[in-house]
Amino acid sequence: MKFNELKYKRPDLEQLLKDSMHQLDEMENAKSEEEFFDALKKGYDLADQLNEMATLANIRSTINTKDSFYEKEREVIEEFGPRYQEVLNRLSKIRLDSPYRKAFEERYGDTITQLDELQKDLFDPSIIEDRVKESKLATEYQKLTASAKIEFDGDKKNLAQMSAYYESTDREVRKEAFEKVNAWFAENVGELDRIYDELVEIRTTIAKKLGFNTFDEVAYKQMRRLGWDKNDARKYRAQIVEHIVPLVTKLYKEQQERIGVEDFKYYDVPLSFLTGNPKPVGDEPVLVDAAQKMYRELSPQTGEFFDAMVESEMMDLTTKEGKANGGYMTYLPLTKLPFIFSNFNGTSGDVDVLTHEAGHAYQGYVTRDVYPPENAFPAMEMAETHSMSMEYFTHPWMESFFGEDTEKYYYDHVVASLKFLPYGASIDEFQEWVYENPEATPEQRRAKYREIEKIYLPHIDYDGNDYLESGGRWQRQLHIYLYPMYYLDYTIAQMNAFQYFIWDREDHEAAWASYNQLCELGGRYPFVELLEKVGLKNPFEEGTIGPIVEKLEEYLDSLDKSKIK
Repeated sequence: MKFNELKYKRPDLEQLLKDSMHQLDEMENAKSEEEFFDALKKGYDLADQLNEMATLANIRSTINTKDSFYEKEREVIEEFGPRYQEVLNRLSKIRLDSPYRKAFEERYGDTITQLDELQKDLFDPSIIEDRVKESKLATEYQKLTASAKIEFDGDKKNLAQMSAYYESTDREVRKEAFEKVNAWFAENVGELDRIYDELVEIRTTIAKKLGFNTFDEVAYKQMRRLGWDKNDARKYRAQIVEHIVPLVTKLYKEQQERIGVEDFKYYDVPLSFLTGNPKPVGDEPVLVDAAQKMYRELSPQTGEFFDAMVESEMMDLTTKEGKANGGYMTYLPLTKLPFIFSNFNGTSGDVDVLTHEAGHAYQGYVTRDVYPPENAFPAMEMAETHSMSMEYFTHPWMESFFGEDTEKYYYDHVVASLKFLPYGASIDEFQEWVYENPEATPEQRRAKYREIEKIYLPHIDYDGNDYLESGGRWQRQLHIYLYPMYYLDYTIAQMNAFQYFIWDREDHEAAWASYNQLCELGGRYPFVELLEKVGLKNPFEEGTIGPIVEKLEEYLDSLDKSKIK
């Protein structure tokens, strides 16, 4: 069945809640292991029914934010979500207290019960309405940014379409594109501030009601972070400042010389080469055909996976009016297929997002029959490892996507990934400060971000732009609004992906076997144990990042410089 043929029907939410509670009663009162596990399975089946319809409504709503039907359906289900959280919280407590806990751990491992312990204090009936408000505000941000219409190049463009102009070889075009987008954000800064003010207030209220000092403590638990905490994050960010910022600063200086500008400004950052950034050889159909051939050649498993995605039309890739910004992979548990959403705009990012989200989707595909579902998907720092590593495992096929620009792509992909690390760390440090200082005004928040930005991104010169000089850049990062404290996971995953890239160049078969094992293990083990099982080093440990940087510098030096200009 193709995606457009999937039938949506709003679940009877009240009945589903009642049935779910009934299954929990049966679990709690089970007289035998058989009764316990049977009730557990029926509860998961009910959850799959809810998740299938919720995911379908969300996909169709983000494909077209102007579709009033799916907008309403998404709102109804999102309002129900906090009420359903009571089911999940009670499930955790039953598993922890059950006489059949040991039997459960023998069958499925103890990571799920470790997560139960971690998250058992994350629900109270008093936060239901707060969670509903939080969800509505996140949707409001998405709709606001999706509504942007910017007059440029004789037409009205959305934010994704504007980003293609950032890479123009004409400096005035780059500058004007940035200034027009900045002007849109500056014009809407009041609404952006209001939405975030309310989000911080609501999230802080949730934390207090649950007995925590700050919301970032809640966020760490709801992100399922086992084995590392804020202290580890701070030490890790310090390593980025020590090892990555100096290298990235050097790379920016080389870029400045390469593109021939004496005064390197923020609108010069996206242009890597004076001859133009690497561009894909075609649009969505061309790129999907190339990807299908690539995944068939990479391995039988990836070929089977991508064929299924194409045949079922489980992708919506090109930007269009009314489409939500960004890209994501999500999973339909009854259809048993992933779905990839993105905003192709004619830049190399089209290929990056396709391989990135396909990495997520491949992992979801290979664990589609894993039970319980918590064992299928790991926490986000490892989930992002699947996606970012796939970007690098596909390097040998990039000529079919970039043609003569392939060598430029190789260079730019590694360099862009390195440049991302300080930015990702800055977003994390900013959010940590925000939730530790929830009474801060919008002006104080922007000032703090600008202060943090100067530590991690010392190269940036905003050329006197008031909005950016005052620290407004972070308002373009939807994760801050929608997924609090998530962003650091991307940087951790990037370090893991770099390890796979280096390993793959030295021994493809061993690296690919390790990656496949990582995908198949899903969420069966916590982060550090997963690393150990597949032979990766822990990015938090001193001594991991330095050697990675050295190997990447060697790789960049090995590329044909005559093709990188």
